[in-house]
Amino acid sequence: MFKNYLKIAFRNLMRNKTFSFINIFGLGLSMSVCLLVIIRVKDQLSYDKFHPHADQLYRIITDVTNREGRDFTLASTPLPLADKLTTDFDLVESFTRIYPWNGNANSGVKELSVRQAFVDNHFFQLFGFTLRSGDTRTALTAPNSIVLSAATAEKFFGQADAMGQVISLANLGDFRVTGVLDKPAGKSHLEKDAYMSMSSVPQLEKTGKLAANLQGWNNGTSAYTYLLLKPQARKQQLSQAVSTIADGLVKHSKLVGKENFSFTVQPFNKIILSEEMGFPLGNTGSRGKVLAEIVIAFIILLSACFNYTNLSVARSLKRGKEVGIRKVSGAVRTQVFVQFIIESLITAFLALLLGWIMLHIITGQAFSRDMISADDLTPDASTFLWFFGFSLFAGLLAGVLPAWALSAFKPVEVLKNLSTVKLFLGNNFRKSLIVTQFSLSLIAAVFTLTFFRQFDYMANADPGFRKDHIITIPVTAAGQPVLKHELEQLSGVTSVAAISTIPGKDATGATRVRPRPGTDPISMDYYYADAAIINTMNLTLVAGNSFPVAPDSVQTEQYVILNELALQPLHITSPQQAIGKAIWIDDSVQVQIAGVIKNFSHRGLDIPYIPLVIRNKPSAFHYLVVSTATSLPATFLKTVEGAWKKQYPYQPFEGRWLQEEWKNRYSATGTVGMLGFLTFITITIASLGLLGMVMYTTETRRKEIGIRKVMGASVAAVMTLLSRNFGKLLLIAGCIALPIGYLLSFFFLNIFANRISIGVDILLISFMGMLGIALLTMIIQIYRVAVANPVESLRSE
Repeated sequence: MFKNYLKIAFRNLMRNKTFSFINIFGLGLSMSVCLLVIIRVKDQLSYDKFHPHADQLYRIITDVTNREGRDFTLASTPLPLADKLTTDFDLVESFTRIYPWNGNANSGVKELSVRQAFVDNHFFQLFGFTLRSGDTRTALTAPNSIVLSAATAEKFFGQADAMGQVISLANLGDFRVTGVLDKPAGKSHLEKDAYMSMSSVPQLEKTGKLAANLQGWNNGTSAYTYLLLKPQARKQQLSQAVSTIADGLVKHSKLVGKENFSFTVQPFNKIILSEEMGFPLGNTGSRGKVLAEIVIAFIILLSACFNYTNLSVARSLKRGKEVGIRKVSGAVRTQVFVQFIIESLITAFLALLLGWIMLHIITGQAFSRDMISADDLTPDASTFLWFFGFSLFAGLLAGVLPAWALSAFKPVEVLKNLSTVKLFLGNNFRKSLIVTQFSLSLIAAVFTLTFFRQFDYMANADPGFRKDHIITIPVTAAGQPVLKHELEQLSGVTSVAAISTIPGKDATGATRVRPRPGTDPISMDYYYADAAIINTMNLTLVAGNSFPVAPDSVQTEQYVILNELALQPLHITSPQQAIGKAIWIDDSVQVQIAGVIKNFSHRGLDIPYIPLVIRNKPSAFHYLVVSTATSLPATFLKTVEGAWKKQYPYQPFEGRWLQEEWKNRYSATGTVGMLGFLTFITITIASLGLLGMVMYTTETRRKEIGIRKVMGASVAAVMTLLSRNFGKLLLIAGCIALPIGYLLSFFFLNIFANRISIGVDILLISFMGMLGIALLTMIIQIYRVAVANPVESLRSE
């Protein structure tokens, strides 16, 4: 019996190739999104599954209330918290703090950017990381010890043994390699390229290389605290302990307004897919984002399944007599129902195959690289099980309603006159669905077009500094003077400047500025740069001059350059008045204002102008900015690389054209591509829904159309008659969607300090595009019915 079901199902799919393709394509398109979400959720749930004590591990997090009463949750805690817990309470078996520190590391031959963190010596006892070389009990005991990941050790030392080698960390000094990690048994949010011993921190703080956070409670964002409870201890006891500590700190703190803070205990196995927190450590995911992805995928799948249902019902009107004859021949309703369900499941499995192919195509596009990698598509047994269950669910979801409705046909009715048969779901419901689907499509189209134009505008707008014909090169402060001299000798280089951070990305940091000692401090962004920065970046000098050229050996700050916006909070009325004035930075350093420059978008065009201080400190320079002649070819970067290789023959060259980096940042190709893909899916599914509605209407009105044509109606008249109601639905969708799309786009644009305006052209292009696709979808089917010979529909009358 089952074999016969399969034969009939495949015959019907092959007999109606166009109908089968539309159904498989629509379901496959929606399944590609669902498969993407399934892989992402499965991947996120695989994190931190290999740690041996996960059920007894906890992380302490911080709940903060600011002066205005807004609540925040931070994944971080102050560094002294773990010591306080172990000293005052007998609950903790062992603990480790993770104190992140990002910077460059130098082996003497190569210099690389390395993700680092200081950890306590119990780190390997708490977590399931193992060492390929070294002893987990002692590797992080001695000061200035470092454990490298296998990949990092290979980058620095190749196939040579890394044990005992010395790594120089930027601003921290030399560390000796005491261990090399094995490849982890799974993914973890704790993964770093290097782990340094926490016992190194006291001396680094003493010498001023690290801020004094080890015994300070004021910095709640510096570290992360993980604890292993004793066997007899319970979570409630730990919660009470951290609450007691927080209450004591609050009692002795000078809080203002509604300020408050407390500590909360978070089970280790609840970190993945928890609520979003400030200062997260690693890829912990977000429960809200995952749920949003699942809901979006389910809505897309549900819409596609309903379209399948509509198309199946419309097409199956031709199979009404088949159902009637089957029942007259003795088939019961269950057998007919199973037949239609099997057809639906076969369609779903074929759509799954198409969706898998589409997913591979998606992963090759730029917009998906941050969402999924090719490695995530490597099939395994659990992935196949997830996909099989999903396709089974999709097939049943799509097929149950038409199977139930069509198997309920009464033989006498369908064999006598099929047009009198009333199917499930009234016409008004179907119309409402069409309006909803096209409204969502139009909203998505308006938002996507607005999004694209906004980022295209920012990619090409003037930020107030030169970004074309500029090369940026990461370089250490020690090697900067020599390389700068070499670059200045190159033909085609007009000037070279040193700076701490590339303008347009972010500031180097924030500093406290006072117009005179004893006044309230003013927070301002700052860069470190040398005297050539103004000419090199084409900054506009409003008053004064750049920094006086000083010997590289001079490290004491003496001068600063301010932007115009920094003058007002300092109570300086004009740029000319500012020149020569003394101000205090970092609470104690007196400097003189050498110049005032015009405001520029130092944090990017999406952020409004912010008071800025440009400071001069050669030891803080991390980039060289090279200005080149406009006539030079793009291949000039190779010439600059040659100068780099003379100084750093074993280090990779990371120079980039600033214009390209700027466009890559603001083109938002990935997000635009994903939004465009989702818009394409929603429009396609809406069009398939409209096609199903048109097919159903034309099938049920075929005899009416035949009679009208016999009575003299023209093809144009018939097409107008059939398309009029559908045109009204599209206009209604436009009236609903355009205002909503405009409002969503308006609120989105308000995020940006520099933004476009939403013109009528965006709304018209979106609406006319949707209208064109919809009209093309329905007119093809309506025209085919309108030109049909009326004899075909009236021969049985």
